[in-house]
Amino acid sequence: MGGTLLLADRAYADAFIDEIDDMYKRLYEHYSNQYNDDYNRASKEYDWLIAITSGERERLEQAADADLRYLVDLFNEDFKQLNDKYGNQRDYRDKLTEYRRAINPDYSSGPMWEYNKEINKNYSARSHWKLKNEINPDYSSSTMWNYRNTTNPKYSSSTMWNYRNDMNPSYSSGLMWELKNESNPNYSSSTMWSYKLGNLTLADARKKMDEILTKGAEDLQEARDKAMTDVTKTRKQTVDTLFALRDETLDIFQSTRAKSLKEILSMREKHFGGSLDVKPLVIGFDPIKVLIDKKLLSFEQPPVLIDGNTLVPMRAIFEQLGANIEWNQEEYSVTATKGNTTIYLKIGDKQAKRNGETINLEVPAQLVQSNTMVPVRFISESLGAHVEWDDMTKTVVIETK
Repeated sequence: MGGTLLLADRAYADAFIDEIDDMYKRLYEHYSNQYNDDYNRASKEYDWLIAITSGERERLEQAADADLRYLVDLFNEDFKQLNDKYGNQRDYRDKLTEYRRAINPDYSSGPMWEYNKEINKNYSARSHWKLKNEINPDYSSSTMWNYRNTTNPKYSSSTMWNYRNDMNPSYSSGLMWELKNESNPNYSSSTMWSYKLGNLTLADARKKMDEILTKGAEDLQEARDKAMTDVTKTRKQTVDTLFALRDETLDIFQSTRAKSLKEILSMREKHFGGSLDVKPLVIGFDPIKVLIDKKLLSFEQPPVLIDGNTLVPMRAIFEQLGANIEWNQEEYSVTATKGNTTIYLKIGDKQAKRNGETINLEVPAQLVQSNTMVPVRFISESLGAHVEWDDMTKTVVIETK
């Protein structure tokens, strides 16, 4: 029969063509929306990691720079006292000169210069320089550069680029492109084109299109799963690499500092006798971190995990979100106000009040080192902020915008 269809057959053909078109469109809508969700999630997680690693590197830099200033001031004051005591004695002139050079962070090859060089993020090939570059997405071939490109749908041949193109009906040879064409009665050599011309019966066309669309859906889901598995794997490798490099950098700071101080203090004792008390360098990274609008926060009392619940310092976070906090010592209660919103809770109580309405807490508010700690979900329930948990980096993510 392969030619002109009767009117009744034509109507039947048109109905089947419309049915297949609807099936394709639903398939496209589902996987297009899934891609958009996946891309938005991958982009958010990338932004979170940038904020976390950059924030921790900045803390490391600030602490090391403050420590260097402390050491320089300490040793300069010590040199001044030694110079006042021995400066007029000829036998001590060379010793004082040697000591002055050793404690000078700008004197090349001196012990203090070694420490200064190690903590300087701009000194090529040193630990801080390496850390700075590895978390820089614009530094070619860095760890973060590789992660950014993996999640970038515009970076040719990247994971997200391949994923986007498979879901794109306009991208030649992509999975969705092939399904669109097979479903299109006007695409030469397609299944629906053959059916429209009468070269396939309805039964044969239906069977073939069921197979094509079913297999297409499986291939699309497989492509999606593979892409997101690759993205997650790359993110995990990036987190592990950068956190390990962060810790390694801190260890190098500490060991370089210790070596420099040992050399300086040994020289001082040899030349002038006596000792000098030097405070240790104490730098730590919170096991549970908090991001607010992509800003890494630091607390005197960091978040804690109690009975499987993450508790965060209420005052520090509420004030960061623009609320005022008042503590009632007699009631052991806290009142927070922001605009027209008033929050009230008591230590040890599993219920709080928001403008008079009850908010049930997963665990009661409690004091940790004199800080009021509340379950992290209380932040979103009380002030309307969006709260997520990034398990890979152990970070509470709070977004107000």
